[in-house]
Amino acid sequence: MSEERIGFVGLGMMGMPMSRNLVEAGYAVTVFDLDGAAIDQALTFGASSASTGSEVAAQSGIIITMVPDSPHVEAAIAGPDGILEGVMAGSVVIDMSTISPATGKKMAALLEEKSVNFVDAPVTGGVEGAEAGTLSILVGGNAEAFERTLPVLNVLGGNVTHMGPVGSGHTTKIANQLIGVATLAGISEAFVLAKKAGLDLQLFFDAVKNGAGRSWALETLGPKILKGDFSPGFMVKHMQKDLRLAAQLAADTGTSIPTTSLIAQLYHSIQAEGPDATSQGHQALIQAIEKLSNAEARA
Repeated sequence: MSEERIGFVGLGMMGMPMSRNLVEAGYAVTVFDLDGAAIDQALTFGASSASTGSEVAAQSGIIITMVPDSPHVEAAIAGPDGILEGVMAGSVVIDMSTISPATGKKMAALLEEKSVNFVDAPVTGGVEGAEAGTLSILVGGNAEAFERTLPVLNVLGGNVTHMGPVGSGHTTKIANQLIGVATLAGISEAFVLAKKAGLDLQLFFDAVKNGAGRSWALETLGPKILKGDFSPGFMVKHMQKDLRLAAQLAADTGTSIPTTSLIAQLYHSIQAEGPDATSQGHQALIQAIEKLSNAEARA
């Protein structure tokens, strides 16, 4: 068993399998989540629990946060009973959420006052990658903190890249999301066009999946779309959040992102379908194209 004790705050769709992988790798892991049932589930695979983020931090040399959005990270670290209240000098806090780089830098400054390093290490690869320990992890932080956390990150991901100082990981993840969502939009348009033009969609998919348009999105989400499977590996509402972060970063840097802006509007049209629509997988983007085209792209 590793001597490094790990704290884990946030046991959602990604955090639960990630914490399990750390336990199975031999780490002592103390967890906290606002959902008591999630904590109970973590206890079944060998994690121990704490009643607050502060208690997690007091027991851990490396503390990981994996929560939905920037305000949740602020609450987990700097809120009442948060990590900042219990963290020990010399510890490292790793935020693996997808949040604003500005929020990450703000948390880093607060932690630095307590002689604690901050690393931003958002991930890409979805729930499947979290379960398999094959996530791509995009890291920002100083070299010393990166080297200390690398053995832990290597348990969680198959491709760990140090991108630069604090904020670089969050910035890389936001830019990465633009690539992924633009690819998904292209797949959606292609499937609907092929359907309306009379092609057999399964045959179309099989013909193009290894061609110039090959991508993770086509290989992973294409078959789900063809089956009408919109169960979430990554929810619409989380992609909407990421696109909001992209819009803010674009505004801050004076960057034009017209394609991304259009896709954000397409997701808003899905949101308008009702309160449950944004809990679908983000492959539901095709539903907006189907509605505009009056066609359903299924095999």
